[in-house]
Amino acid sequence: MSSDESAKSKDELLLSLEELRNTGVRIGTKVRIKEMRKFIKFIRQDGLSFLDLEKINKRIKVASRFLARFPPERVLVVSGKEFGMQPVKKFCEYTRCIPIVGRFPPGLLSNPYYKDYREADVVLVSDPKVDYKAITEASIVGIPVVAICDTDNSCAYVDLIIPGNNKGRRSLAVLFYLLAREILRVRGEIPPDGDLPESYSAFEAPLIMEGGL
Repeated sequence: MSSDESAKSKDELLLSLEELRNTGVRIGTKVRIKEMRKFIKFIRQDGLSFLDLEKINKRIKVASRFLARFPPERVLVVSGKEFGMQPVKKFCEYTRCIPIVGRFPPGLLSNPYYKDYREADVVLVSDPKVDYKAITEASIVGIPVVAICDTDNSCAYVDLIIPGNNKGRRSLAVLFYLLAREILRVRGEIPPDGDLPESYSAFEAPLIMEGGL
């Protein structure tokens, strides 16, 4: 642990350094897209990138303040990832936002004649690579996009980046847990230092396939 990291208190970070590290939230990839380089803390000798925990922390706070501005029923939360579906469902359970998990229906945001058409003020996605259809439709109709982005993600049409490991089961769970908790704090639905009644483990997808943390 570096001296500057060890000086960080739990009050400054949304979770302790130990918890954040154990969930793998800072583990990136060996691919580094230009827009994501500013979020990288260091690169290991084998080429694996590690994201800056302080920047992850700050972006979660910024994104939470932004998302809390909108009526929950106008916030769509999208994940086509196997490990992203449970985190999104739990996030929406607490925040009352609208979950769209699994296949993203064409025309959901862009075709008013589609039977399940939805009007939205903002879209939150778990992975720009997997959820590109939602991002494309949002960009067509001018809806801002908030996205959890790993080091290998293109950030085209993403208006607000939340850096983080969006491939790991535990990592996605803790990211959506922290977003949900911060949104409820911003709304005043729980105290500024309040917690959810469940831990981030409740946000974890079932371990039904091989994957990272």
